[in-house]
Amino acid sequence: MQTAAKGLHWHEAKGRAILQSRTQLADLPPEIAKRLSKTEFIVRSYLSGLAFVFSNTARDPTFRDNHLLLHVAEDLLQSAVSLTTLAMESLGSAAKRELRFLIEASIKLCFVQQQGYNLPIAEKLSQFEDVLRSQRISVQRNLDLRLVPEPMRAQFVEEIGRLYGTTSNFVHLTPAQIEERIDLASRGRRLGREIPSEIDEFNGLISRGLAASLVLLFHSVPTHVAGDWLVERDGTTMDWYFTGSRFIAAIDSDFDYKRERQDKLAEVQAARAAKVSF
Repeated sequence: MQTAAKGLHWHEAKGRAILQSRTQLADLPPEIAKRLSKTEFIVRSYLSGLAFVFSNTARDPTFRDNHLLLHVAEDLLQSAVSLTTLAMESLGSAAKRELRFLIEASIKLCFVQQQGYNLPIAEKLSQFEDVLRSQRISVQRNLDLRLVPEPMRAQFVEEIGRLYGTTSNFVHLTPAQIEERIDLASRGRRLGREIPSEIDEFNGLISRGLAASLVLLFHSVPTHVAGDWLVERDGTTMDWYFTGSRFIAAIDSDFDYKRERQDKLAEVQAARAAKVSF
């Protein structure tokens, strides 16, 4: 399984190289560079979580033969890296199409793994061919969201539905897209040049979308993986951008039973609540 883990780390390095090969932040106006620097930070934070989920799960001897993540991880990585690359080149609509794919792939990965975790890859592809081919994501309502507190499960299902709907608006040319272009032009956006508020909105969208993907990834692997990532040895929560997500924070709360948290539980809970921002 070391080979599989090393494979993703190689692709992560490849992703970093791609991020450094196009328009540089130093070439942009400060108010734009600051916001795109945050875009890059969000994506790198996602990649660190993806790499951990992959490498931790890959320790299972059956991972190579049975887990769909082995074959989906590179697509997730490519789409995530493209969010920064496309945003840097003022290609926001294309970036939103990539986010749509990433969300769809995460939903399907989670569903197939939950329904047939120990099935060999070939059997998964055969048994769930219709699910994998379909552009519909109705299977989201059949996911086991055991790491999320019960009151929030319906909220998460609604969240991924909204995200998928929003990003699907950029797959085909629509009147709404054209009207948005007209509105942005009236507010001073030049062709091929984003304005600060547009990047802020984009960062908010990808924060939510990538957080949703991570929640789905954590539910596609053994439950201990999320705990191994989120809970530090001293019981505190890992200092990670996505612990600012209300859904990732909810998953973190599922591990409050851990022994290392018991003598500081109130402190951990207060810090967790204070950080939630999206």
